[in-house]
Amino acid sequence: MSRALRVSTWVALGVLVGLTVAVVAVDGPLPGEIGLIRRLQSFGEPVPTFADIVRATTGTEGNLVVGAPAGVWLVARHGRTGWAVVVVCLASMLIVQPVSKELIDRDRPDESQVEVRADHSSRAYPSGHSLSTATTWGAAALYASRTGRRRLAGALTVPIVCTALASGIHGVHWASDAIAGTLMGLGAAWLAIEQVAPNRPHERGGG
Repeated sequence: MSRALRVSTWVALGVLVGLTVAVVAVDGPLPGEIGLIRRLQSFGEPVPTFADIVRATTGTEGNLVVGAPAGVWLVARHGRTGWAVVVVCLASMLIVQPVSKELIDRDRPDESQVEVRADHSSRAYPSGHSLSTATTWGAAALYASRTGRRRLAGALTVPIVCTALASGIHGVHWASDAIAGTLMGLGAAWLAIEQVAPNRPHERGGG
C-alpha cells in the first residue's frame, strides 16, 4: 500500500469514527445540519426532480440490479477472487448497513426541522442509499482506475456524489448520515477490489 493510500485510509477511518461518536453523543442533528438541508431544499427545478430520479435508482435494490452484471463478469473473469468481490459487496449492503442502522439507532429528520420529501422505513445512520451506491459504483470506479481507465473512474464516482446530495434535498438524511454511508461503502469497495486488482505502486502509470 502506498503512503498516500495509507494516509487517506487513516483519515477516512478517523472521520468515520469521529462522526459515529458525535452522532451517538448528540441527541439530534449535529451543528449546521438543519441549515444545510434547508439550503439544499431552497433550490428549484430541475434539482428536486433530479433528486427524485437519483433516489429512485440508488437504493440497495437498484444497486443490486446495477451490480449484478458486473458481478457475473467478475466471477467469469476472475473466478474465486471474483466471488470474493461479490461477497464483500453483498455483505456491505445487506449486512453491515442494516446492522449499523440498528446499533446506532439515530432518528431521521422530521417535519418540525426540515421538509421531508420522501418516504423511509429504516433508521438514519448510516445512509443506506449512500452506502450501497458507494459500494457498487466505488468498486467500479476503483477497478477502472486500477486497470488504467482514469477518466472512466472519475465518471463512475458521479452517482456517489449525487446520491449524497439527494438525501439532503429530500430531507431524509443528515449530512453525517450520507458521509458515513459513503465512507463505509468506499471502504467495502476498496476491500473488494483489492481481491482482483490490488494496488501496486510500481505498476502505476499512464492511462
